[in-house]
Amino acid sequence: MKRWLVGILVAVMCLGAGCGNKTEEQLQVEAPKTAEEIKQKTIQEMIGAMSTEEKVGQLLMADFRNNADGSGMTVLSEEAAEKIKQYHLGGTILFAENIDTLEQTQKLTQDLQSAAEIPLFIGIDEEGGLVSRLKKSNIPHETMLSPGEMTEPAQAEAAGQSIGETLASMGVNVDFAPVADVNTNPDNPVIGIRSYSDEPEKAADMVCAFIKGLQGTGVSATVKHFPGHGDTAADSHKGEVFVSHDLERLKAVEFIPFAKAIDEGVDLVMVGHIKTLNATSDGLPATLSAQAIAFLRGGLKYDGVAITDAMNMQAITEYYGVGESAVMSVSAGIDIVLMPADLGEAFQALLDAVKEGRISQERLEESLWRILSLKYDKGFL
Repeated sequence: MKRWLVGILVAVMCLGAGCGNKTEEQLQVEAPKTAEEIKQKTIQEMIGAMSTEEKVGQLLMADFRNNADGSGMTVLSEEAAEKIKQYHLGGTILFAENIDTLEQTQKLTQDLQSAAEIPLFIGIDEEGGLVSRLKKSNIPHETMLSPGEMTEPAQAEAAGQSIGETLASMGVNVDFAPVADVNTNPDNPVIGIRSYSDEPEKAADMVCAFIKGLQGTGVSATVKHFPGHGDTAADSHKGEVFVSHDLERLKAVEFIPFAKAIDEGVDLVMVGHIKTLNATSDGLPATLSAQAIAFLRGGLKYDGVAITDAMNMQAITEYYGVGESAVMSVSAGIDIVLMPADLGEAFQALLDAVKEGRISQERLEESLWRILSLKYDKGFL
């Protein structure tokens, strides 16, 4: 709902309630006086008007990669549009299969937004270099070095700005970049030159420069993969991933780029499916672990949007049910569940968990508030 429409509705409600009979002094006392008060009032009214189903849907971000015949979904399908409405989705993620030309992608993102009740986060993995959805498209864009090939923060900032300008022109408003992992394991099969450095301070400086460049274009940055994927020997796409370090080591190395990114004002933090067996006692991947999320919320003082890595990875699907993993992640403190293997099952499990009290209304609305707050700050509401 646009801000001007909210204002009209508030005015109409006010008239209906007899505000016209109140004195000027009473109206001045009751009316929000600052931009922050207006924001708080707008979000409170939105949440108050939402059903539980609508609240749950905002916590889900789905992919619509292919059509039923296996072709890439470059034009919004009726099935995808229906799912956006049915599950009241808060966001979607695009892949190379979804993008061809600039004009085509603009039409797709416009149609995605038109199908939604509340404006969507539309995300993409565009790190530049090794991980790029744009390089397979016909969209004009600048070719980037991989992060590990850059040497100066100015390069990272310029890359972030260039990527952000292209994504903004496409209608994409969230980039799942930069990688904030410190590449301390040369045998790591999945990070490598996606990381800026094996030195935490240098990685942090480069990460912050990329964030500055990207978010300056209006596109939200997402640092990943908390609590740190740099010293792992496996790929969470294919199975369990472990980091053996204790909390003191994590604080001294792995957490440094994340902490500085939070200070820089990064919009989102992506939590990875990483087990930290010597820092937590629950034996769970960080995405499902309240102890791991506490490092982010309490230790690093992050109160922004926390999103899971893709929940269709084998690190989750082979060991935890689709619905149960969604419930566990939100219970642990996650705000957005990204790409559950079965959207309907994840939605229903979250809805049932709220109705049964496994997820309290307070926990649900805490995440909802963070999501709507970011959407408001970005001018979506």
